[in-house]
Amino acid sequence: MIELQEVSKTFPGAGAPAVKRVSLQVKSGEICALVGPSGCGKTTILRMINRLVEPSSGSVFIEGRDIMKANPDHLRRGIGYVIQQIGLLPHRTVEENVALVPRLLKWPEGRIKERIEELLEKVGLDTEEVRKKYPYQLSGGQMQRIGVARALAVDPPVMLMDEPFGAVDPIVRLRLQDEFLKLQQSFKKTICFVTHDMDEAMKMGDKIAIMNGGFLVQHGTPREILAQPANSFVQDLVGEDRGVKLLDLVRVETLMLPRETGTANGRSVQALDSAKKALEVMLEHNVDGVTVCREKQVVGILTWETIKTYVHQAGSEAGG
Repeated sequence: MIELQEVSKTFPGAGAPAVKRVSLQVKSGEICALVGPSGCGKTTILRMINRLVEPSSGSVFIEGRDIMKANPDHLRRGIGYVIQQIGLLPHRTVEENVALVPRLLKWPEGRIKERIEELLEKVGLDTEEVRKKYPYQLSGGQMQRIGVARALAVDPPVMLMDEPFGAVDPIVRLRLQDEFLKLQQSFKKTICFVTHDMDEAMKMGDKIAIMNGGFLVQHGTPREILAQPANSFVQDLVGEDRGVKLLDLVRVETLMLPRETGTANGRSVQALDSAKKALEVMLEHNVDGVTVCREKQVVGILTWETIKTYVHQAGSEAGG
């Protein structure tokens, strides 16, 4: 778990704090998306968690331990860090980049080789095809995957991701988001994910922390924020037609009923698809439910009644 207690940061010469008394908890295995306009303090929060920036006041804890009492180098080796610019070392091959932290920790070479192969496979790359390549020989999407693999190299419990998919085109970005969510199903890391894109925050985050002017203005699940924006700033950030957006951004797995409750017809969607996509499948095929799969394994069903009830409840909460 990551916990910030009344954390503030004022940079030398700045007229106002970049972060102002932020208190926030990120539970173990949860993705918390930090979202807001440029200069709102979200990246500063990320960099305070791994002590690339030191808080001016307040405390940061990881798994109950005060990070200010930890050796900064040891702290950072236990935290995966992925940035928009990816940060791959240009003069090192893919395998050398992924092996960076394991070698610092003096892992045996055999174990490092196995880990490289395992991670490249998990992020969807052919080990033999890419391992000897240099970053300039890779596509933007491949570099993003290598950045994620390197961050996962020593199996850190915590990951910090700063606009990790921002440097690639929109189609690749959507695919990388989906792939990372699938990885998270297995890895269950505790993740702080910075983005300026509210749609991305809604898709990626189990919880969303909305920042403005250094303040934390709202923290909650995507549904809570869509149904009950805290103020006009959040309402504008979320955008109009929150009911449609709710279905577009809520994953099917969030609404599905367990498989043992019954079976739907032969139409199916993936667990990470949006509820809006599931509804479109139902309307296109004139059916009142779809089977939910994770890859090829059936994990549940989603019915028209469940979607209708969900939208009605969200509308009632918004009205109340």
